[in-house]
Amino acid sequence: MSTSILQSIVLNNRSELSLLTQNNLRALVYSVSPTSDGLLIRVSADNLRKLCFLLRNSTLTQFKSLVDIAAVDKLHVAGRFAVNYLFLSMTTNQRVTIQLFANETSTIPSLAVPFGRGQRLFAGAG
Repeated sequence: MSTSILQSIVLNNRSELSLLTQNNLRALVYSVSPTSDGLLIRVSADNLRKLCFLLRNSTLTQFKSLVDIAAVDKLHVAGRFAVNYLFLSMTTNQRVTIQLFANETSTIPSLAVPFGRGQRLFAGAG
């Protein structure tokens, strides 16, 4: 398969995913923007689990692998911490980053139970 055809398939899948998130999940997300790796979806902490369940269980997206969680401390910003969740769809080979902002007293719901199967890499070490 040529590189240009592969790139157009990836771009088509990304735009379809963008339309899916913008049209069907409008009440859950603040914004959706394309990145070099996939999509960046900004969401509130209250809607994090709902959005993740929808993206995991949708037959179009199937983001079943939580690859990484990263928090960035932005010292002089109102929502001081940017928390990023990187998901991978093994079916569509697409990535999506879900981002939320929190402060020192915010409660962020856990995604360990719904996405934690097979993630215990260091549980028995030592």
